[in-house]
Amino acid sequence: MTSKKFTFAPESTPLAGFTIKRGIQRGGFGEVYYAISDGGKEVALKLLHSHVEIERRGTELCLNLKHPNLVSIIDIRHDEDGDTWVVMEYVSGATLDRVLADDFPEGMPIPEVRTWLAGLAAGVDYLHDRGIVHRDLKPQNIYREAGQVKIGDIGLSKIITPSQRGAQTESIGTIYYMAPEISRGEYGPEIDVYSSAAIVYELLTGRVPFDGETTAEILNRHLTDQPDLVPLPRSLQPVLAHALAKDPTVRTASLGDFLIEFDSALAGHPPAPPLQLPPVPPHQHTSPVEPSANQQPQTVVATVTERPSHSRPGQPPPQRPRIFLPVVQHGPLAIRNISPSQRALEGSAGMAAAILFTGILTAVGELTGMFGDAGQNTPLTAVAYGLTTLIGSWALLIGTKAWEGTGPESLSMRRLSLMLLGAGVGAAGWWLHQVLLVDLPPLAASQTAGLVDSIGSLELVRDKQPTLAGYMMFFGLLFGVRRWWWHTDGFRPKRLRVLSLLLTGSVSTLLGLAIQFPLAAAIGWGLGIAIVVQLSAPWVSPDLRAARLHQEEATHA
Repeated sequence: MTSKKFTFAPESTPLAGFTIKRGIQRGGFGEVYYAISDGGKEVALKLLHSHVEIERRGTELCLNLKHPNLVSIIDIRHDEDGDTWVVMEYVSGATLDRVLADDFPEGMPIPEVRTWLAGLAAGVDYLHDRGIVHRDLKPQNIYREAGQVKIGDIGLSKIITPSQRGAQTESIGTIYYMAPEISRGEYGPEIDVYSSAAIVYELLTGRVPFDGETTAEILNRHLTDQPDLVPLPRSLQPVLAHALAKDPTVRTASLGDFLIEFDSALAGHPPAPPLQLPPVPPHQHTSPVEPSANQQPQTVVATVTERPSHSRPGQPPPQRPRIFLPVVQHGPLAIRNISPSQRALEGSAGMAAAILFTGILTAVGELTGMFGDAGQNTPLTAVAYGLTTLIGSWALLIGTKAWEGTGPESLSMRRLSLMLLGAGVGAAGWWLHQVLLVDLPPLAASQTAGLVDSIGSLELVRDKQPTLAGYMMFFGLLFGVRRWWWHTDGFRPKRLRVLSLLLTGSVSTLLGLAIQFPLAAAIGWGLGIAIVVQLSAPWVSPDLRAARLHQEEATHA
């Protein structure tokens, strides 16, 4: 809201059927008010000041658009003075620019950015599928209410015939998010991709990709400069480079594709870098004119096109080069909006299944003599092994499920939390063996010279048996070293991976040799826990993962 006074005061009724409660925003196109209808419905009223006829015609084209990520237009009315009002859905949530300024001035966490991008992509692709280009995407026009992202100012559109697409217009969008081809009179859907990429850049870094002291300087940077990708997360740099390409024919084709590349990069599959053509010197085209000091900058929000094209009058449209991107694989590090109830349900199901698989594994081990000769060991040996395996499996299922869907930014905290859980499992295992009076198999002759047998005065081994500290050290390192999310994540490559079992067995062996933990117990617990958690943790088939992501997005919204 600006400091200028609004035309109408609170409680006034300039438009029949609605009572104004307060002013919301003033701009070059008009004034927006929060109002209540005579029936009690909250609405936003927009009084049009300039380009009234253009905006009225464009709004009429968008009256029947219905999408959860778009601010709905309810009606167009005229007051007694002949002024035009647009009646819109009232959104009480904060705008994206306020969220960024108040909560994330240095940039948002990646999961938060993805939430905004997913809503933006859904809404803009809906417009593009109906031949509408927004043309004024910016954080001030994007809202979030009750978790739902909504795009505003979608109704200010006009029909442009193919012969008019190359013509210059007075209103070309907001300068910080304006695609370079707009200066040449090209208004295809790719300009919304560029604007959205500039917004995502700002969300990640806290600043726009191109800035300057004057409008002309900023425009020139859009035309000629490459964005500084260094402040971005390394995995997302090629994604933003593709979406911010100067040439619209090699830019990311749609917001949906942008979101797919975003997710794919976070899962470890970045897109191929775009083929950048040399930028066209600005002097070969009609240069944008910087507004004078007393001239109010104008924006047109949406443009309806009959057929997307970048052709100029009398010229055939250029062919978009084919760009081959890697197949998206939604892996264990994919960012997902998993609800607490879904985490609890999947975690509980995994823990219940772990009881079954641990029982089967323990029974097989007892029958095959895995726990030693009958004369040397009692059934309590199998009980101690099974209970320790179950506790370890539960700890991993809970610990990894808590971090599932949070992306690669949480890897350090994942390892630390799993290491602490592992130490707790080690303490529980030691206690069980003490209560049941069960010893582990004695150290092998090759283990008597381990790398570590004590930490200062803290002994890891006593009388050829691991101490409490030895148990905690072994399980803490086992849980902290291995990437257990590759065993338990619902988006892991396979339900059961033999390679993961072999690696876990190798790590268990090395840890046993290093800290003098009995090798038979080390390998048995490492392999046993790895088998149980992989079989117990829920798994989503790769061909169903895209649908699962959409379902989670809908549930989150």
